[in-house]
Amino acid sequence: MKRMAWLRSGFLCLLFFVVIVPCQTLAAETGAASGKSEAPSAKVSLEFGQGSFILSTSGGQGTLLFKGREYPFKIGSVGFGGLGVSKVTATGEVYNLKRLEDFPGAYAQVRMGYAAGAGKGAQALRNANGVEIRLQTVTKGVALNLGADGMFIEFGKIRK
Repeated sequence: MKRMAWLRSGFLCLLFFVVIVPCQTLAAETGAASGKSEAPSAKVSLEFGQGSFILSTSGGQGTLLFKGREYPFKIGSVGFGGLGVSKVTATGEVYNLKRLEDFPGAYAQVRMGYAAGAGKGAQALRNANGVEIRLQTVTKGVALNLGADGMFIEFGKIRK
């Protein structure tokens, strides 16, 4: 019995340092008072479905508005953290995007949010080219999201 208590305590400590602390930092960075004065390079809007039970997965599509032109893209992710099923719509700003070809590829993502019918959250993504995406999300479904993922972005529309 004591062993289970130790395991549970260890898991909660790990959760705190791996998920909750980075998510608090994410919330501070994605807020309006982030203190960053740089102007965004582009804007994005996207929709995706998300399912999680400790491990998480999502997939969907979005649009990048860069230098006055719209570019459709597909997204998919796999990661850990969270519980539930939801549909997410998000809008955000893209930073450090100098060339269109720097946008697609693999991104590391930290996310936090909730939904009980409807909810809100934030996500921050960064790729190897230094492109950063800061999203504000609206979630419909039943979900609690605290975690990290690898997300892949590819130009093109989803074929139905």
